[in-house]
Amino acid sequence: MECFMKYLPFLLLTATFYTQAAPVATPLNPVADLTEEQIQQTERQNQQKQAAQNGEKTSVSMTEEELLQRPDLLKNALDTANAQHNMENIRFLLPLYRRLPAEQQDSVLARYSEGLVLMADDKHEAAEKLFNEILAEHPDYAPVRLQLALSQSQNGKQREAANELKTLKQTPDLPAPVAQYIDQFDAHLQKSKAWQFNANAYYLQDSNVGRTPEQRTYGYWRFAEPKSAHGVGYELSAQKTTPIKGHWAARVNASAYGKFYWDAHDYDDLITRLEAGPVWRDAKQEVSLLPFYEKRWYGGKAYSYTTGGLMRYSRVLSPKWQVFTAWQSGYKKHDKRTFLDGASHLGTVSLLYRTSPYQYFVVSWGGGANSAKDKSEAYRFGNLGLGWNRQWGSGHNLTTALHGSVQKRKYRGADFFNIKRSEEEYFTRLSLSHKKLAWRGFEPRLNWTWSHVDSNHFYYKYDNHRVFLDVSKQFK
Repeated sequence: MECFMKYLPFLLLTATFYTQAAPVATPLNPVADLTEEQIQQTERQNQQKQAAQNGEKTSVSMTEEELLQRPDLLKNALDTANAQHNMENIRFLLPLYRRLPAEQQDSVLARYSEGLVLMADDKHEAAEKLFNEILAEHPDYAPVRLQLALSQSQNGKQREAANELKTLKQTPDLPAPVAQYIDQFDAHLQKSKAWQFNANAYYLQDSNVGRTPEQRTYGYWRFAEPKSAHGVGYELSAQKTTPIKGHWAARVNASAYGKFYWDAHDYDDLITRLEAGPVWRDAKQEVSLLPFYEKRWYGGKAYSYTTGGLMRYSRVLSPKWQVFTAWQSGYKKHDKRTFLDGASHLGTVSLLYRTSPYQYFVVSWGGGANSAKDKSEAYRFGNLGLGWNRQWGSGHNLTTALHGSVQKRKYRGADFFNIKRSEEEYFTRLSLSHKKLAWRGFEPRLNWTWSHVDSNHFYYKYDNHRVFLDVSKQFK
């Protein structure tokens, strides 16, 4: 016990680097909806692992044969490497220590070292098995139990990690810093399963809120002049993930997106959505299956509702690469415009590449189909998206983000004007933010967007430039 208790102060230097859960899967839309929180979560894991491995180190300067001739010195060196979490030295010393005669080895020390190596290699199931074997023999070895809790937390087993911390708190004579860390670790786990809220708001100024075509006349038809509107756009979301057992958890997502015009209420728009279902996660991947219900109000009146299911999958391929996929199928019904009723299917794949802790690129592909009773409103589509994000300056407070996408749509039937639509939609967004401009967690962001629809149909041609300021906040 004395041997292991000495690890605890050193473990405090590294333990925080292993408290993050598995990365969260991508939203359905490719680039624009790949949120910073999702991206930063994986980045925190990478940075934390690197920090843990690059902490205070003592290099080994003796040869293998010299160390084998000094079993006591080899044991102390491995002991120190474990305490400092020096993975380079552990990987060098552990095979040598295993070569010593069995009577000269400390079985607990060897298995503990092997467990640390397995954790560093993301082999958490094997590490958990080793730590549990040690604890079955020595239930009072607090550092082993702490590493077990850290491994379980990183591997998506939050409930089990919390139970281990509960046992740890009952360990007698824990040093005050260690007890304080355990409390912080427990608070982190409790926070991870609490409701997480996000809010965003921005000013709206639309010179053509009704999307009146540039071509005012077509044959005998004459269209109204464009109408301007002013208001507020807003986005609200909430998420709660509740650990169940092992890698399984239950997740609830709730969101609302809306536009409120104080001088054009006929164009007010509100979409609410509720998702709930099971999640399976480990250190590298996460998969979720979430049935959903979506309701839309337009002009202050019920407009449509959609029921369906959403499957998300994400995987960390390497410290630099991460993939996100999603598939959604649903059926939409309209309160009055029943000719629009129909099923929809959409799939996306997003690949993220990180060049440094402060810069990443995203490329996304997607496609699907929307059906409708009126064939002129049914279409197939495909899209391609690119994204870039960079933090600047010595404090990395300045963030720039650039996202662009193109979508091609082909409609199945001709409309009232005997035109079968075929169009391409282009979208670009450039945003700029600075952390020092934030106030009480509310962070402003300057945005420029350009959207353009190139259509063979006169009514749906569209071009728009916007410059606006939005304000967002995460409530944790």
